[in-house]
Amino acid sequence: MEHINLPAAGWYAAPHANGEQRYWDGTAWHEPAEAEPTTPFMKKPVTRRTGAFVAGAALVLGLIVGGVSGGAGTQSEVAALKAQVSGLQSDVAEAQTAAEESVETLATATTASDAMTKERDSARARVAELEAAATAAQAELDARAATITDLQGKVAAKDSAPPVVEVAAPETQKSVYYKNCTAAREAGAAPVRRGDPGYASHLDRDGDGIGCE
Repeated sequence: MEHINLPAAGWYAAPHANGEQRYWDGTAWHEPAEAEPTTPFMKKPVTRRTGAFVAGAALVLGLIVGGVSGGAGTQSEVAALKAQVSGLQSDVAEAQTAAEESVETLATATTASDAMTKERDSARARVAELEAAATAAQAELDARAATITDLQGKVAAKDSAPPVVEVAAPETQKSVYYKNCTAAREAGAAPVRRGDPGYASHLDRDGDGIGCE
């Protein structure tokens, strides 16, 4: 028979007691009432990992002993270990499901974050575009306001200046000469009075101021 190194004596999670602490004396399990710890090591229960190792070693020992004696204790220990394995598998499955859900949630959150980032960048670009348009519009308004101010100044200057009266130049009387009264009558100017165009003394022989009577 192959030699097996069993754990040292101490308190471990016993597979036949659903993982409860039992005392292992190096060869067999003892109930709490049967155990009489006499050393510091016996007074301090060990971790579940060590207990699992002890359970595995005890299972191997039980299988060896069971192979010889066929006792019922080995079957109960095997059943307990199977129950522990089943529980661990269930825990692993739940942890795997939770991890997958966490990954999916993280992916969804990342996608939403990327979408929000794109929307934020688009909104910032739109704001910058509107600000540029507002700046250009303000510059145009300022230019128009300056033009209006200049025109108002010119209008005010004209309103305050004295009115300019345009005086028409007197028409220059054309030089008219009638050789005799016959010519004056033919021109329709007879009688010709003193001051009228064409008046001359040779047309007013009596000197009364009226020629070609």
